[in-house]
Amino acid sequence: TDKKGNAITTLTKDDFELYHDGERREITNFRLYTNESIRQQIAEQNQSDDITTPAQSNDASAGPIPIHMVIYIDNENLNPLDRNRVLRQTRDFVRTNLHPPAQMMVVAYQRSFQVLQEFTSDPSQVLKALRVVRTYTGGRTERDSSRRDSVDRIQRLQSANRAGSSRSSMSGPSGGNADWNEIYNLIDNYAKESVNNLQFTLDSLRQIITSLTGLPGKKGVIYVSNGLPMIPGMELFYEASKGMNDSTILTRMFEFDQSRIYKQLAATANAQDVSLYTIDAAGLSLEGMGSAQYATAADPMMSSIGRNNYTDSLRYLADETGGIAIYNTNDIGPRLELVTQDMFTYYSIGYPLQASGQDKGHRIKIKLRDDPEFSDYELRYRPRFVEKSLETRIQDRVVSSLVFEIDENPMGLEITAGTPTAATSDRWLLPAHLSFPIKNVALLPEGNDFVARVVLFIAARDTGGKRSDLVRQEHEIRVPEDLYEEAQNKNFGIDTQLLMESGRYKISIALLDPLTRQVSYQTISTPVHPKK
Repeated sequence: TDKKGNAITTLTKDDFELYHDGERREITNFRLYTNESIRQQIAEQNQSDDITTPAQSNDASAGPIPIHMVIYIDNENLNPLDRNRVLRQTRDFVRTNLHPPAQMMVVAYQRSFQVLQEFTSDPSQVLKALRVVRTYTGGRTERDSSRRDSVDRIQRLQSANRAGSSRSSMSGPSGGNADWNEIYNLIDNYAKESVNNLQFTLDSLRQIITSLTGLPGKKGVIYVSNGLPMIPGMELFYEASKGMNDSTILTRMFEFDQSRIYKQLAATANAQDVSLYTIDAAGLSLEGMGSAQYATAADPMMSSIGRNNYTDSLRYLADETGGIAIYNTNDIGPRLELVTQDMFTYYSIGYPLQASGQDKGHRIKIKLRDDPEFSDYELRYRPRFVEKSLETRIQDRVVSSLVFEIDENPMGLEITAGTPTAATSDRWLLPAHLSFPIKNVALLPEGNDFVARVVLFIAARDTGGKRSDLVRQEHEIRVPEDLYEEAQNKNFGIDTQLLMESGRYKISIALLDPLTRQVSYQTISTPVHPKK
């Protein structure tokens, strides 16, 4: 892009240099995609739907890649007024950009996440889900009120000290002054509560990211909140340090540094090829303005520290995953246009990779060739990716099939669910029967038998979006030599039981034959004594 963020669409393969783990690699695949070219290709494909054509190879000429975009509304960390303003502007973005090959999903988070709209290319369905979000309460208002109360108390105590009040002294938490000790404890408790809330918030976001793992094409999450603290309580510790004239308080602040979990979330997103587009709904901030909410005008430096503490995390997540951060603006429309550009306008660059067969992270660096003409250009790309083993790729697709249909069943896998039975006071055992033709797996001679070994991968997700851990099971198929021919016309059955809470579930199962590397995927939906 240029300085203003506009896409540069005049570059060629020879203008780029690509480095894999520090080693320069030859670029062998190269193509430019734009919104116009994608729409034209989709139109041409639609016109030829009724015409029988030879199968196309899986390369760039086969057409634009799919786009899966999640609109994630974090109500737990949003002010409702800010949220509704952002959603009004987001509606135009949806109307304009939701067309094949793009699909969008709407997720709302409030203590737990809820999928309000599964992936669809129908703008009306997405807009309907966004209207539902406007009815949710926001969790940020209460926490902001607690933070304002602490700042107000600090400022009032400072004013009393400046006036020479006999009740207060400038001693710190260990100095024995009851007023300052009470404030310090309030800040400490606020920081601890914020850390707990943040961990739940990022865990839910991580679940959505991992659910996209097996989906093809470009994947992104548009995350909307009033920001997330990099160091919970940071601005309060600074205020208290200034008020008490005690810099040692700041050492306590760094015990709450959460940068590590943001790095882990970014690494998870990169491993799943997901870009994060973060929107700070708080909008334009005017630092240091006086307010009736506080005893005195806010300190500009403290206001800046507090504001940056909540936006640094959003910028970091966007930068590390090749996305875009939208902050410090009341009009997000122009920045959403850059997200549109990101979705539909890009260079597809490929190079040979010698597969290791293991889960392995790699570093990518892309440069433009040395040319003064390119000096103001900016490159944005995901700087890391994870090469995945066969089993990891299968697990990814099992998780993805809980939210996206995967039609791939070469081994003829069939699943039936039985009647749940009580396991504990609040959990049930759901029996499930799996079967597939024995002829579809590789049987090898072993003594007087023919033996095959298969691996099952099982995961479940309820209608509220809560997902189980993925379960891996190994099973052996042993056929006596004299029954081999007869077995070729029979099915092999596996019975298993799934421990589940009450609810309505989608269950996804993959069957792997490690010898042939053939995989089948199947899903079923079933109730497990759902509560009325």
